[in-house]
Amino acid sequence: MMFRPRRAETDGLVALRSVYLGLVAALLLFVVALSFIAPWDGGDERWVPWAVVVLGIASLAYVARIRRRPLPTTSLEALARYYRALFFIEVGVAVAAALWGLVGVFLVGSLWIYLVGLAFGLVGLLMIAPTRSDIERRQREITEAGSPLSLQDALTIVPTP
Repeated sequence: MMFRPRRAETDGLVALRSVYLGLVAALLLFVVALSFIAPWDGGDERWVPWAVVVLGIASLAYVARIRRRPLPTTSLEALARYYRALFFIEVGVAVAAALWGLVGVFLVGSLWIYLVGLAFGLVGLLMIAPTRSDIERRQREITEAGSPLSLQDALTIVPTP
């Protein structure tokens, strides 16, 4: 008879924060991997760093726009589902500049271009971090909308697989 270790159930907020930390670590670890592939300054970068900067500014502006969307207050499940959905949409937008920086490294062969995109990506991830202050700010918005729902309660419900 084989025994499988029983997995401790983690509430949804802990799971969301774990995913967040994994994303931050992955972006930082790309620097290590890329350091074996490209030199810091590979030569003529032309327009690529400027494109990464423009995309970084655009991604930060779009993250700020997404953050202003109101959360639904119909039920705890809808509230948690929408918050998580917005989080993952924001992740995609926030890390876009870092990923374009990664593409820039392969286009022109200079590692420092990834660092430009990484800076925008980390700022974007800081903007969307599911911190206590972010949850409290969103809770104030929910309360001002006249809803008795608790975002903290909605997010700590164990997510279904």
